[in-house]
Amino acid sequence: MLSFLSYRRIDQIASTLESSQAPKTVVIDAGHGGEDGGASGSSGIPEKEINLSISKDLEQLLTVSGYHVVMTRTSDTSIGDNTLGTIRERKVSDMHERLKILQKQGNCIFISIHQNYFTQSQYNGTQIFYSKNNAESKPLAEDLRAKVMELLQKDNKRQAKPATSSIFLLWEAKVPAVLVECGFLSNAEEETKLKDPVYQKKIAFAIYSGFLDYCSGIRQPS
Repeated sequence: MLSFLSYRRIDQIASTLESSQAPKTVVIDAGHGGEDGGASGSSGIPEKEINLSISKDLEQLLTVSGYHVVMTRTSDTSIGDNTLGTIRERKVSDMHERLKILQKQGNCIFISIHQNYFTQSQYNGTQIFYSKNNAESKPLAEDLRAKVMELLQKDNKRQAKPATSSIFLLWEAKVPAVLVECGFLSNAEEETKLKDPVYQKKIAFAIYSGFLDYCSGIRQPS
């Protein structure tokens, strides 16, 4: 993973940390987990596994770059109250526990990692959603989008979209917050990429690079 970091990028990291007003804490949310596998493609690999792998790759990049990283989960578990009687109740509890982790950090940036799925298999490409509760969420999403397109998906024309109430964590977040749907598990070609550890690292690096671009644009007042 560290081989992705060029000397030029390391210089940018140091400059960003020194001069940026952006928060130095990043909360990474690996979507789903435990009994909630999320979506799955034709191969049967559950979304939760891909989410966690990409999240851990992103965590490593941010940590070695000097950021304080908080993960909502680090293993294949639900973090909600598993004694509750129904799957829906346990899922709601899990979402609220993730929100508590986010809120506990105070001044931070929130990045949630997911995979997409649609009934029509021709759709592919990364889609990014942002919270409407903080003005910095949209530029963060746009910088992440731009870098993913530049490095991995030059033909992807999708624009960052504001989150609706169906995306609970972004709907509730007060800090800069985005959700990255890295690709479509319903597209066989993209699913093959998404379950490949090398491609997962490339996605993580693209998100990381976009994050640095975003932070580089927030400067201390002169």
